[in-house]
Amino acid sequence: MGSWDNLKCLTRFARTYIRPRISRFAVVQLMHVVAVLLLLVPPLLIRYIIDRVVPEGNLSALLICSGSIVVVFGFFGVIAGLKTYWGHEVAQGITSRLRNDLYSHFQELSMSFHDHKKTGGLLARIVDDINVIQEIVHHGPEAIVLAVVMISTTAGLLFYLDWRLALVAMTVVPLLVIFAGKTSGRMWQQFREVRKRKASLSDVLEENLSGISIIKAFGSEDRERRAISEQNAGHYRSRMGAVKYVSVLFPGALFINNVGLAAVLVFGGAMAMGGAISVGTLTAFILYLGYLLHPIIRMVMMMEQGGQFLASMERFFDYMDIAPAIRDLPAARNLDRVQGEVKFEDVHFRYEDKSVLNGVTITAQPGQMIALVGPSGAGKTTIVRLIPRFYEPYQGRVLIDGRDLRDFTLRSLRSHIGMVMQDDFLFSGSVADNIAYGKPGAAAEEIVEAATLANAATFIEQLSEGYDTEVGKRGLRLSEGQKQRVSIARAILKDPRILLLDEATSSVDPETELLIQKALDRLRRGRTTVAIAHRLSTIFRADQILFVEDGRIVERGNHHSLIEQDGEYARFFRIQFATLSAV
Repeated sequence: MGSWDNLKCLTRFARTYIRPRISRFAVVQLMHVVAVLLLLVPPLLIRYIIDRVVPEGNLSALLICSGSIVVVFGFFGVIAGLKTYWGHEVAQGITSRLRNDLYSHFQELSMSFHDHKKTGGLLARIVDDINVIQEIVHHGPEAIVLAVVMISTTAGLLFYLDWRLALVAMTVVPLLVIFAGKTSGRMWQQFREVRKRKASLSDVLEENLSGISIIKAFGSEDRERRAISEQNAGHYRSRMGAVKYVSVLFPGALFINNVGLAAVLVFGGAMAMGGAISVGTLTAFILYLGYLLHPIIRMVMMMEQGGQFLASMERFFDYMDIAPAIRDLPAARNLDRVQGEVKFEDVHFRYEDKSVLNGVTITAQPGQMIALVGPSGAGKTTIVRLIPRFYEPYQGRVLIDGRDLRDFTLRSLRSHIGMVMQDDFLFSGSVADNIAYGKPGAAAEEIVEAATLANAATFIEQLSEGYDTEVGKRGLRLSEGQKQRVSIARAILKDPRILLLDEATSSVDPETELLIQKALDRLRRGRTTVAIAHRLSTIFRADQILFVEDGRIVERGNHHSLIEQDGEYARFFRIQFATLSAV
């Protein structure tokens, strides 16, 4: 990113996120200046005490000057505490808004975006990049203000005290800047390698822990342990490489600074012996010289962090500038009442350059059940996902009650659609929370009724805390059959007019399948249902069965008529029946 792009990015960031907090932000910067100026007062008082008060034996002046130093440091402590608190408050406020904005934008982006992004990558943007921005928002201006005010004012005071000693002291500053710049640059480069190694280690750990049952089943513990060990060793080496530069930077900078201090002591001591300067002036000079080290190192390090800040900020705005592929049209209105007719008119769809649907035409009358059957990759899931506008056809239309889906707001459209998927998602929280997800604020009686209709009430009541039982991440504490019935209860409570099903019984035992099937029968009653069928026994009573192949509907009819046609559906049925008979 060039200088002009950096400037535009910074301007946009300041206008959008700093300007709403500009008053507090400006106050914090002013307090940085005040804090620096307060620190510059004690050396002058010490100089006065040594050169005037002590030789004159003026006890009252000594008490006044010493008390003044205490008061100055007291004020400094108050200012430092306030600027630290308010500075973090400003940075945290900006960070909070950044995260909210980015997360909300990710929520608005279409499924086509999320299909190509890893969850870990999006999390890194929300967490890691925002943390980098937060660090600079708080400490960046502070480092700049402290460096500019402290270095310029201190340098001026050094020349005021004695220009000859100031020239001697300044000889080490270029060395200090060069050393700190090169060392911190390599240090941050190594820290970038640490982050890469950490991400790689996290990926391997997550994969291994997720697949622990497969590892055990194949006796691969030693092999996977070695793989983790290699990743861990790489992370260790990169981390120690960074620590090496950290270990060198501060001691090295301190050494260079002390070389300058030694030179000042030699020349200044000789001058004080000859009466060219006073002892108080030399003491104040040495105290001021100590003020130069920290802001110089901090400024050099902040320049390197500034590069990370700009990169993180660029990525943030790059994501924020991605327009959702599917959004409400300007004239979109709320969909208030739905009869339930679903129609596809010559629908074509592609994922990037791959054609998935080719001229699909479907009509489901209100209350009908439409079953989609066919081989994997035929386009069945895509048909289902076009109904809630997760995706959009590039040709043709999808309609509800004779009206194009694009005429309605996404939120109102989806409020009339319920989904029960094969691998449905449960959130961390209680069973009751998950059932009520589609109807926040639902009464306990409604939740229990939905669970009863879903054949879930019996097993829920046997859980340790009943409906208040925590289901764990992704419902880990429940079996597949239990998760499916909770998902069905969730859909029942939502009470949608249109129901989308991806066969919910394909991975459960026969007894559980029967319970789920009965629950689905209740759920489908009076609703328009579009179902993806893996087990053909679940769709015998469907009003229409559509056989989908290569993105086209090649057969349609009910079970009996399709069997009589003796086409692809009949072949599928015979294969599945033969398989079940063999079992």
